[in-house]
Formats: sequence, C-alpha cells, structure tokens
Amino acid sequence: MRSLLDFIVKHSYVFLFLLLEILSLVLLFGFNDRQKEAFLTSANSLSGTIYEWRAGVDQFFFIRKENTRLVEENTRLREMLYEMTDSQYVDQERELSSSRVVAARVVDNSIRKDDNYLTINKGSRDGIAPGMGVYNPDGVVGVVMVTGKRYSIVLPVLNGNSSISCKKKGSDSFGFLEWSGGDPYVAQLKDMPYHSAVEIGDTIVTTGFSSVFPENVPVGTVAGVERSKNGYTLRIKVNLSCDLSDLGWVYIHTQTADDEIEELNEQILN
Repeated sequence: MRSLLDFIVKHSYVFLFLLLEILSLVLLFGFNDRQKEAFLTSANSLSGTIYEWRAGVDQFFFIRKENTRLVEENTRLREMLYEMTDSQYVDQERELSSSRVVAARVVDNSIRKDDNYLTINKGSRDGIAPGMGVYNPDGVVGVVMVTGKRYSIVLPVLNGNSSISCKKKGSDSFGFLEWSGGDPYVAQLKDMPYHSAVEIGDTIVTTGFSSVFPENVPVGTVAGVERSKNGYTLRIKVNLSCDLSDLGWVYIHTQTADDEIEELNEQILN
C-alpha cells in the first residue's frame, strides 16, 4: 500500500493531466452539438470497423459449421426434387420407391493412379450400401464399392473398372462411360450407336436406367467423336464436368431399386 501511494505521489502531475484532459473532453463533446456529432460519427465508424473485423473472424472460425448446414439443406432439397420428378412418371396408386440423399465429406482421394479410389465419412450406419451412386453439384463422381460402419470406399469415374450408363441429353441413345487412364479430366463414352446424332459441345448425362443414379445427372460435354473399329458404335471423348481433384462434399443417391426388377435380374443371372 505504501508503494502504491508513493507511485501516485511521484506521478501526480501525470494523473492530474489525464483527469483534466478527460474533463475537458467531456465538456467539449457534452455541451457542443457540432463536436458531439463529429465524435459520434467517428466513434460509429471505428466501432463499425471493429464489428466488421470481429464478424470476419467469427465467420472464419464458423465457416465449416455453416458449410455443413448448407450441405444438409441442399440434401433435403435434392430429396424433394427427385421425389417430385419420380411422381411425374409413376401411377398415382403406386407407392413411390424409397428415395433419400445423404451428404458426406471426402476424407481421402487420388486421381493420378491407374485405378483411383476415394473415401467418404459415411457408412452402413448411415444407410450407405455398395452400388449407390455418388455425385456432387457439378456431376457424377462414382459408385460406392465397399462400406464400413462409419466410412465407405467409392469407385470413382477415374478407375479402369468404372462403367456408368450415360446418354446425350435429350436423346435415348446411350453408351457406357469409362476411363482408360491418363488425363483425370477426360473419359470415353463407348458403345453409343453410330447413327446417334452427337456433336462436340453436347451435354452427356446419366440415363437413370438403374437405381445407381437418377436421370440427367451431369457427366460432361462432348470433346470429340469418332467411329469405333467395329463400325457399329461411336467412341466419344468426354470432358468431365466434375473436377475429381477438388472434392469436398458429395451426395449419395440411396434410392432402392424396385423389388420386382431385382427379382427378374436374379432369375436371368441364375
């Protein structure tokens, strides 16, 4: 306590100066409208800058949470879209197939290997099963290959074993999208009938023939067309619409196939 008193006495002139300075500012801005207005304007500008900076910091730290919320919202909207689309083509008395979209984050990925794979953070406990289609807002990503409880491995378009039924948008002619290695942004659409009117710049989409993908999910655009060696089909170069080197969130199409179709397929195979 003695030391504190000695410090105050020693610096008494400084404290007196500060006290008088504060008093003069109070008198200046408290009883003069012009100066008061100028002070408030400056204070508001400073506080606004501080608030904006703080909001930017908050946004930086909470952006992941916000992205998650937006992805979940988009998932619900996609479910509604597919249900509305399905209802246009089924009989009113027929019960709609189970249709659900699940969002997942890509936790591991590769694009430079001969056979690439990627891993997502959703598994069997989330309703994911092998054979389900995976895509993002840009287009097709691949098909679920193996599932664990919490994670799944996806066979992407950039894998030599991948084969996805595709067609020219607005046409019924279809082929199979395959990747022969090399350029991770280009694939080939094979077995398209040679009489198909396909031109450079046309859009390629999924056929929707199976339960893997809904119809008209973007696949890419035609970059080249040539006749196959057999003379009966076309070999089409496709620029992929989805950049598989830059994947964050993806969607899994979990619509189940019609039981009757599955039974018929099993009879054929057996």
